[in-house]
Amino acid sequence: MREWDAFDQELAESMTELPPEAVRAVTPWRTAIDRIVLGLCLTCFTLNFACLQYILPAIGTVNLYLGFRALRNNNRWFQFGFICSICKVILLSINLVLNATPYADIFPVSRTILQAAATFLLFLSLREALRRAAAELGRTSRRDPALWAMVWYLVILFLGLAWPEPGWLVWGAVMIAFVRIIRSLTKAAAELDDWGYAVHAAPVKISSARFQGLLYSSLLVVILLCSFFFGHIRLSGTPIRQTLDSPEAASTRDRLLDLGFPREMLDYLPPEELEKLAGASACVFRPNDSDQRHDMEMDGHPFTASGTMVYLGDGTARFYVLAEYDDAISLYWQNLAEFRDSGVTRWDGACYLTYQKGGVTHRTTVPVTEQMETLDNYFTGPFEETRIRARYSFPAGAKERTCLFVCSLQLSELDLSAPDAYYNHNCIVNFYRDRSPLRYPYQPFAGSGRSRDLAQYCQFFEFQLSDSGTPAD
Repeated sequence: MREWDAFDQELAESMTELPPEAVRAVTPWRTAIDRIVLGLCLTCFTLNFACLQYILPAIGTVNLYLGFRALRNNNRWFQFGFICSICKVILLSINLVLNATPYADIFPVSRTILQAAATFLLFLSLREALRRAAAELGRTSRRDPALWAMVWYLVILFLGLAWPEPGWLVWGAVMIAFVRIIRSLTKAAAELDDWGYAVHAAPVKISSARFQGLLYSSLLVVILLCSFFFGHIRLSGTPIRQTLDSPEAASTRDRLLDLGFPREMLDYLPPEELEKLAGASACVFRPNDSDQRHDMEMDGHPFTASGTMVYLGDGTARFYVLAEYDDAISLYWQNLAEFRDSGVTRWDGACYLTYQKGGVTHRTTVPVTEQMETLDNYFTGPFEETRIRARYSFPAGAKERTCLFVCSLQLSELDLSAPDAYYNHNCIVNFYRDRSPLRYPYQPFAGSGRSRDLAQYCQFFEFQLSDSGTPAD
């Protein structure tokens, strides 16, 4: 007899002298089944707070993989469960990474169905694997607890589909089903444990601890990289070339200067804005008031803003708010310009960025979106407010950065036929700066939260109209 064979025989004989509880505590069966039971419990439903909807399924999926990996050589159903656990690890990784990008809404229903189907197949493979293992020992379970675990999981799926926003009653039913699943899986595993099921160990190249460390660390690195990459909005800037204005554009410039349009803001108007102001008949300019200086700063650095309203006729005016950032303010991550109004019947918004980089001045046009929000006022009750928003980022190393936010408005309550009518409007524009790119799951910067700075430009513009409905001198 060889030396190692003698050692194995002595080890086996010494194991018979140990109490059964001690033998079961160190058998690979106990550890693997505990991992599978824990994994199924953590993946059959989620807790949507404190990021547990991401952490717990990740822990559960990894435990499923490790549990089925250890038992994959015992029968074909354990091997099938091992394949399903690999699919769940892949789906989990895809979901976690997509949640860190703007593409998290790609096929969300399909990915949810695949996750639920993989979990159900794992329940099925575990049940059949346990039945096959019991048959090898000549035993039969009377109650079939693994089958009841599958049934209770289907109950949880039904409740989740029928009531996406569950109340206390539905939530209580889910908890009861969850407890039933735990009890059923525990009973199913304990039966074979008591019968003394022998495990055919499967060789592995990577230990369980090392596999968990590699998977979790790689997911963390990829998620952080995605957050940094998508935390900066990439806008293509076009170099501004000095060209001669057309006679129409030159005439519009002269007309605006005569009406009082500030020359420093006029230099930031692109050609398409000059075309819209060709029929302007009046202009009111509002720089920062001296009593607002203490509010106009970001991160302790100066932030200046000025506004102009141009009357276009028929009760329509176009507002221009120019924000000038200090070079010390970091604007590489997402920023937001937001126009707020509660009486908009028509709008036409635009946003333009200018900056210098490498000694060349660039201009960028930023997409503008409109969103209607319902707010609640303590004195007047609920009311609707239109928010016109533009999200943008400046490239690294940009200097002399400005944001020109533009909006045309026509107020429904203006009566042009009334004598001595007034065209007035309270212009409110918020400029937000996000301090950090890290947000999980990814969502466009909305100006809320703790990691942001706010500077608000608020001015009251007014025109007095003559009997003919035009601005009075």
